[in-house]
Amino acid sequence: MKGFTRVAAVAAVLLLASSIPASAQRLHARVVVGPRPFVYAPFYEPYYWSARPYAYPYVVGSVYGDVRTQITPKQAEVYVDGFYAGTAGDFDGVFKRLHLMPGGHAITLYLPGYRTITHDVYVRPDSTVKVSDTMDRLALGEASAPPPEPMRRPAPRQSRG
Repeated sequence: MKGFTRVAAVAAVLLLASSIPASAQRLHARVVVGPRPFVYAPFYEPYYWSARPYAYPYVVGSVYGDVRTQITPKQAEVYVDGFYAGTAGDFDGVFKRLHLMPGGHAITLYLPGYRTITHDVYVRPDSTVKVSDTMDRLALGEASAPPPEPMRRPAPRQSRG
């Protein structure tokens, strides 16, 4: 009878252990750290030593900022600083954002038959600005303001000399 109780106890333990979900079990992994060999290759030296560590700037995060549009109706055209970017529905969602350089931007919403709206936003790096608005339908006989013209940079001055 002694052998039967041991077998029953082992079977019960195995049954209980197998019912534990896999996500609750701990994983045991070993990390082995050892010396790294240094190989000197004189024929490769000009190329090997010319690459200094941290030769390029190390950037943490994103250098762009994001704009999320929550506009009704979704068919409204979105212009950033006068340039067409897409429709409002293209930038409304969990993974849908309008990526812009940091700084001030004019975001214009245009749809024929609706009042044109312009928002001045300041975009910071690695952050999201939400633009929420509802466009008003125009009365009969009224015309929408035209979409904005692209902003042009002034031409550089020619030096006399």
